[in-house]
Amino acid sequence: MNLDQLKMAPKITVKKDYILVEPKEVDYWQIWEGIGKVRNLPEFSQKNDIWVFHDSPITLAYVDLHKLKEYIEEIYPEDVTRSKTAIVVATGLQSAMASFFSEIAIDLPFEIKVFSDFQAAEDWIIDK
Repeated sequence: MNLDQLKMAPKITVKKDYILVEPKEVDYWQIWEGIGKVRNLPEFSQKNDIWVFHDSPITLAYVDLHKLKEYIEEIYPEDVTRSKTAIVVATGLQSAMASFFSEIAIDLPFEIKVFSDFQAAEDWIIDK
């Protein structure tokens, strides 16, 4: 990871009902850093999260999806009650990559679902 990648940390906001993560790019290091930062939040063990990928270039390779899953497995604590991650995408290619990831990560201890609509993702996360 280089200095430019560190400067582009995803925006993370702790909301009342969930954690909102907004990477600036669809990039391995952005996502990797976001996963680590969210994992270290005190609210992580109890709040589900929504990742919003705005329309931006994708510099993520298919093999990176497997590496991200392995990273999550390495750092995921056992004593959590959270159960969901929503991924909100803006483009068809983002949707395909997110769907691939949800299939790769099917055996993680939380459900991953892909959305093209933020409100639908939020409703699912907070069980409306």
